[in-house]
Amino acid sequence: MSYPAINSIRKHRRLPSDVRIEQILRAALVEFSQHGFSSARMEDIAQRAELSKGGLYAHFKSKESIFEALLLKRLTPSFNNQQWALTGGESLNEAIKSFIDHLYGQLSDPDVIATLKLLLTESRRIPHLVDFWRREIIDKYLAEQQAILKAAANNGHLRHSAFLDDAALLMAPALYGAVWQMIFDETTATATVDSLRHAHTRMLHELLAP
Repeated sequence: MSYPAINSIRKHRRLPSDVRIEQILRAALVEFSQHGFSSARMEDIAQRAELSKGGLYAHFKSKESIFEALLLKRLTPSFNNQQWALTGGESLNEAIKSFIDHLYGQLSDPDVIATLKLLLTESRRIPHLVDFWRREIIDKYLAEQQAILKAAANNGHLRHSAFLDDAALLMAPALYGAVWQMIFDETTATATVDSLRHAHTRMLHELLAP
């Protein structure tokens, strides 16, 4: 879903709630990235989002609630883990392609990379928010993924491999690519991510095929 650019939205124009929230999250991501979580101010987020301060508080009561929404919106995995079950006629090739497309599609989103970078730099300042995101989103997602992988392996659809010990290994190369995007120039990062994508695909075929 695409949204109008922030600067093109008139200040008092009535917008659907989901569009307005996206507008606020974009503005907050810029403010947090430029000034850090502690120094960012709600009034500056409101101004960047072209809202009154009251308009901002109508959607979010604090910087903490905005940061939490950023994590949930930008860093919640959306790949359907059931594709690893391979019980509905899907092939392993299709599951791997879908998984890789999902992961590296996220890496092509600058907002995802910016939110990851923000998570790394600010996590110690707001550990309760980061712990909530890990506990309620990431841990549950990985536990489901690992259970499905184990069931598929027990049914002979997948190989018994290290992925069954820790499903986070499935996405590890993509996270390496994300770090590369945070550190290096676009040309260097793009070349690395392209190479990783091909190697990552090959690795999954080699280690998951029964």
